[in-house]
Amino acid sequence: MINMRGQMILAIIPSFITQLIAFYRIRKLSKGLVVELIIFLVDALIQAIIPWPFGVIFALPLTVGVPVYFIRKWTLEYNRMPKGMLG
Repeated sequence: MINMRGQMILAIIPSFITQLIAFYRIRKLSKGLVVELIIFLVDALIQAIIPWPFGVIFALPLTVGVPVYFIRKWTLEYNRMPKGMLG
């Protein structure tokens, strides 16, 4: 069983490294990498369109909110799996 509080702390920190650690702990690293790559590309697009520092206002909620959503969702699924399936 993975502690949800620890997962949320890792997810809320706006650093892809801590978010990838959270994805790794629930065995969703490859999907987490895809999520992080998409977020990076969208953030780069936002920063290219909206000048700094105003682009950060739009990019930061995306950078934190999307990983929090997926980490929470997948952690709940991971914790519901029968222990024999965890491998």
